[in-house]
Amino acid sequence: MLCHRKLHSLFKRAIFLVNTLVILGSSITALAVARDAHAHGLRPVVVDTERGPAFSCRWVVSEQVRPTDTEGILAQLLQLAGSSSALVSTADHWLRFLIEHRTVLQRAYGSILHPSNEALAICLDKSTFAHWCLQNDLLTPRSWIGGKEVGPLAPRFPLLIRPARTLHDRGFLGLPKALEVQDERELHAWLARYAEKQVEPLISESLLGRDIDQSSISFARRDSDMLVLSARKVRPRPERCSVGSCVELHADPVAEQLARVAAERLDYFGIGEMEILHDRSDGQHYVIEINARPWIQYALAPASGHDFLGLVLNVPSKRTARRVKSGKTWINLHADLFNAFSRSVGDVRQGRLAAGAYVASALRSNVFALFDWRDPKPFLASLRRRGA
Repeated sequence: MLCHRKLHSLFKRAIFLVNTLVILGSSITALAVARDAHAHGLRPVVVDTERGPAFSCRWVVSEQVRPTDTEGILAQLLQLAGSSSALVSTADHWLRFLIEHRTVLQRAYGSILHPSNEALAICLDKSTFAHWCLQNDLLTPRSWIGGKEVGPLAPRFPLLIRPARTLHDRGFLGLPKALEVQDERELHAWLARYAEKQVEPLISESLLGRDIDQSSISFARRDSDMLVLSARKVRPRPERCSVGSCVELHADPVAEQLARVAAERLDYFGIGEMEILHDRSDGQHYVIEINARPWIQYALAPASGHDFLGLVLNVPSKRTARRVKSGKTWINLHADLFNAFSRSVGDVRQGRLAAGAYVASALRSNVFALFDWRDPKPFLASLRRRGA
């Protein structure tokens, strides 16, 4: 009987053996996933409405689609489908497309590398996620929807205000990813701007004035198997509420356990990243959100020997690095130079960081957003765009 089950399992894996990975999105994240797919012997196909860095990758088959042609996009994805093809999204607006068309795509692809629509809906809506954290005893800053949910009668300022859902699919609206407001007057002014843009605001207790670390806990899970990797954002500072431009591996067992608990309770399948703020003054870890997809610093996983893609696809990498928990620092050089030297927010320019300390941290970097000597075109293309 046991032998029969083993044969059945091997037969099932053979049927769904993946040789093509269709990647939704062409960003830096998609580029890292495409390079990792190639390292696994897969054919990466990148589909997007614009030509991002991943379109320059030497190993990629690129498919540009029209943003308003939903039927055409779906037809293109079905043309690329098959029992030996897997599908993964690298952006939230593509996750919403996936939710809408999940039934037909699930039938067409051998594997979709994301959790259920229910789990995706929890992760994509910041208010829903905050309530879910409370229901599951995961510490998170108190949050409420401005003008819709009842907040505290006397909220303690400062407060953090941000869109209740990400705006990548809404174009430029002039609203920051998040910002801190200091009093009632400033709060009502921003709520008016949100109403003008028809964007739902999420208001939260702010942790930004505290002594905090910004942690990124990435993970991959299939059934009961799970890999977890923790990192710490070096730049920009927490007050910027911005995407990390320099991130280094940093072990945090407490934060890693929180990610494991959350993934198990969501019955998570696929690759994701949990953002956590660690208050060093009292040792508390606050869960902020889960990105239910590969994240921008995804290249840290294969570089540190954490084979996320191999786990979810059951296809081992052909370039396996030694597994480490430290000694890897990821950098997006163009963004990091801005965060250090720009007139508006540059830490070095404004005296918050010594130039020598910046150079030392930059020299520690050994995982890069764009540069790869085996695949130089994305980096060279970025230089041409900035030199134009």
